Amino acid sequence: MNKLIIYLISIFCCLPLWAAYQPEFSTAGFFHMDNSGREVFSMNPAWRFYKGGLAGAEANDFNDKDWTVVSLPHGIEYLPTEASGCVNYQGETWYRKHFTPDAALKGKKLFLHFEAIMGKSKVFVNGKQLTEHFGGYLPVVVDVTEVLDWNGDNVIAVWTDNSDDPSYPPGKAQDVLDYTYFGGIYRDCWLVAHNNIFITDPNYENEIAGGGLFVAFDKISDASAEVLLKIQVRNETKKAFTGVVEYELQQPDGKQVAFLNDKIRIKAGKAVTSSDKLLVKDPLLWSPSSPALYNLLVRIRDEEGNVIDGYRRRIGIRSIEFKGKDGFWLNGKPYEKPLIGANRHQDFAVVGNAVANSIHWRDAKKLKDTGMEVIRNAHCPQDPAFMDACNELGLFVIVNTPGWQFWNDAPEFAQRVYSDIRNLVRRDRNHPSVWLWEPILNETWYPADFAKNTNDIVHAEYPYPSCYCGSDSEARGHEVFPVLFTHPRNADAEWALKQSDDSKTYFTREWGDNVDDWNSHNSPSRVARNWGEQAMLIQAQHYASPSYPYTSYDALFQTSRQHVGGCLWHSFDHQRGYHPDPFYGGIMDVFRQPKFSYYMFMAQRPPVKTGLIAETGPMVFIAH
Repeated sequence: MNKLIIYLISIFCCLPLWAAYQPEFSTAGFFHMDNSGREVFSMNPAWRFYKGGLAGAEANDFNDKDWTVVSLPHGIEYLPTEASGCVNYQGETWYRKHFTPDAALKGKKLFLHFEAIMGKSKVFVNGKQLTEHFGGYLPVVVDVTEVLDWNGDNVIAVWTDNSDDPSYPPGKAQDVLDYTYFGGIYRDCWLVAHNNIFITDPNYENEIAGGGLFVAFDKISDASAEVLLKIQVRNETKKAFTGVVEYELQQPDGKQVAFLNDKIRIKAGKAVTSSDKLLVKDPLLWSPSSPALYNLLVRIRDEEGNVIDGYRRRIGIRSIEFKGKDGFWLNGKPYEKPLIGANRHQDFAVVGNAVANSIHWRDAKKLKDTGMEVIRNAHCPQDPAFMDACNELGLFVIVNTPGWQFWNDAPEFAQRVYSDIRNLVRRDRNHPSVWLWEPILNETWYPADFAKNTNDIVHAEYPYPSCYCGSDSEARGHEVFPVLFTHPRNADAEWALKQSDDSKTYFTREWGDNVDDWNSHNSPSRVARNWGEQAMLIQAQHYASPSYPYTSYDALFQTSRQHVGGCLWHSFDHQRGYHPDPFYGGIMDVFRQPKFSYYMFMAQRPPVKTGLIAETGPMVFIAH
């Protein structure tokens, strides 16, 4: 027993630095800064919840005293660990929150910012409908300034419906879907309060490449880098405003490396957009092995120097280039090894998609610890907390438009896809982790002009360097994309591209899954953790280097520079709609407990820095 105590003490005394680390998460797209004139409040606690449809539930005087009290993120219900086969509830729900605003907020500009609400939704405040939204993965933002009652009870009422609906993406019925929508207000909700002269929210303003703060980069080298800045400031007062936009750039250690202020003048009731540029000498360049994050402090000051509005963003200086047969280049240099990663669905055991920020961060950490360097957000924009974690830990991200194997010829469907693309770029454009935009609908037979439209929209919303889009190599309209998804020729001749193009760069968006048919688990890749050692060894061997021709870890490392890597399908076991069993192909189960294949990836990881990034180098795991 004494030896055991000594052993446990030695473990806890030698924990890596990240074990005591407290991650920092953005709120409504920014990090709060003291004395900025802007405040942000969590609206997650104490909502009343009803499962089903009810007439009149938006009204202030509606009696909700017998409803269940819940807090956000909320996924309608707790689920069994094997909840596939459409076990989850599909239908209408209502949420109501009673609150009394602090009198100190009177006269402020007030916005409710929902990070996402699944399915169709309507948001009411004090009985007035403020918006109707279609789609479950992007922000829903409403201005509540004029509808609050400062002398009585205020009620936010949200109607949601995650039923099948082909009019908006993903659109596909859940009983034929390979993942699960779940439902509810399953991400955070914030109340943002600021003065009536303020930096706008890009997902609220609905301006091409506009609204809020836009940070991009140009002329990047080890010696210097240009930080391109664009900001929109709105004046909701009744008189013109003259002041300055102030930018302060700080290194991770807090040292100021650049400073700029620019005079602005805004007419009453109008907004202006200002563009500026900072020059950074000897920049700390962001990369998977060294994900340096600068703090950009943005302030709006009046003529007397008082701060009117402001916040902080964490930014990473980096350049991305795809050079056809010369492959992927990072920060002006060729990337010397294949990028190996995995796909990620956002659900977790029991809670479905209603995942806490800390679990999103832990997911990214667990994947980084295996040596992975790229994550594909399959098949939707994922939680802002996950993007924050990828920025900090050094994981590239392929950002996806919601959609999978479904097209609707009705014009409104395409328009809602285009709206999703615009809003995902506006939400994620400042993240250094964004490696590639995937705006097309995954594995979908869409019209030929759709592909070009999606590519054009991304470049309209991000008209700066380091903006690239990818598409399946066999999809309609793939010719317009610089990056094409396919399998390497040395591994899987059946699925590989038959004729390469020197102007294109190739990547395997999904590899590893192998089944005899899509209704069976007779597979070397799909293995439940409780099936035991032999089954997990088969999966690990299949992912590592099987004896038969198949895309594997080893095969991806033997590709030419033009084929730059691939993402495993899949990182975690997850729930599905069409099948009664979950997907068991993950290298971890639904609780993120590792299978042997997880350790196989760890055994291949290159030497890297310690600290927040990962343990050092490869390791040996003895399976038995």
